[in-house]
Amino acid sequence: MKTLKKLQPILVFTALMVGLYLIPEHAFAAGEVEAKVKEGLKQIQAFLTGIVVIVGICVGVWIIIKKLPGVDDPHTKNEMFRGVGMALAGVGLASALVWIVPWVYGLFA
Repeated sequence: MKTLKKLQPILVFTALMVGLYLIPEHAFAAGEVEAKVKEGLKQIQAFLTGIVVIVGICVGVWIIIKKLPGVDDPHTKNEMFRGVGMALAGVGLASALVWIVPWVYGLFA
């Protein structure tokens, strides 16, 4: 048992070193740095777009739940649809900005 505990860090270190030298393109980021940065930025943009959509869905559902008890009144129904439409427009604008701002920056950089 004591030998196994002493041997465990050595085995982990050896496995790590073998892994680093067998798969160098995953271990060392010296090559194709620009392509990797662009891919990372696209993933960040996709994540931000997802966050915007999730927040928009939550806002739309909250508006519907808030206005649903008085939906018989035409004024309340109008306010509900107007609020959901504004939330949808906000989601579209925010999602577009996540992708358009870096593109415009790339044009002038």
